[in-house]
Amino acid sequence: MQRLEAFTGAGRRRKWSDEDKARVVAEIMVSGDPVCSAAQRHGLSPQQLFGWQRQLRGAVDDHI
Repeated sequence: MQRLEAFTGAGRRRKWSDEDKARVVAEIMVSGDPVCSAAQRHGLSPQQLFGWQRQLRGAVDDHI
């Protein structure tokens, strides 16, 4: 039996600025789109996007 690996995407990590992360998270909140749909649209994993949401909530809580 042979093993087949499929690689998709650019194959390298992208560096997202805090502003870009906030923009993508805000897009989800405003549009009401599911996280999975937004993640796919931006080439992210849903887990990464959930992490960004958690980060931004923590940042907001720290400023209150």
